[in-house]
Amino acid sequence: DLEGFTKMSHAIAPEMVAKLLNRYLDRLSQVVLDHGGVIDKFVGDAVVAFWGAPISRPDDGMRAARAGFAMWQAGETFRREVAAMDASLPPIGKTRVGLHYGAAVIGNFGGATRIQYTALGDSMNTAARLEAANKALDSAVMASREFAEASGLDWWRPMGRVQLRGRARAVDLFEPAPDFPAEDRALLAEACALAATDRAAALRLAQQVAARHPDDTPLSNLARRMEAMDEGGTYVLA
Repeated sequence: DLEGFTKMSHAIAPEMVAKLLNRYLDRLSQVVLDHGGVIDKFVGDAVVAFWGAPISRPDDGMRAARAGFAMWQAGETFRREVAAMDASLPPIGKTRVGLHYGAAVIGNFGGATRIQYTALGDSMNTAARLEAANKALDSAVMASREFAEASGLDWWRPMGRVQLRGRARAVDLFEPAPDFPAEDRALLAEACALAATDRAAALRLAQQVAARHPDDTPLSNLARRMEAMDEGGTYVLA
């Protein structure tokens, strides 16, 4: 989902909205296809995609993870292009991505006059909730533990446990951070492991890591969330 696109669409001519939206969706769609994914649908300026059907591959998790990160990068390139195109256009924000792994029912659904090949299920809803959570988390790409483990990649840093909006079960968050120092990655893992049993120690570790990366807004957000966790080490997103 593209942050700020709705606001911009209200401020420019419909023809320009169509031009920019098509360009943006084309870029992100190509990322999905380049990584072997299936484009499920477009919802406004959002792209919904899945891996694992109709053909399943052993590295689907890795493909999806790399695609999610590449979609954010493609969004950053797009926002720079729009800013350079016309300085009078309202600024476009970052592309936000949610990633989840789970079961879904996939096939042709619809009625007598129209059908669509799509994926349905709680896992699709969880991915959408993770995408939306990026706004409150000051992040761009956020994955569940299930997804991070299925990806087979070692670039994830743990970002605490949250209860997503409209979800009863808490989700352990992981953020792709390929260049993040291994020492700090280990400290974050320790902080998240301590969150349910020693909140004070968990908070100290999170603040220690965040202090070393003052410009890292998701880390600062994690430190603030750890101050407001419940007794089980979970932060409830409003």
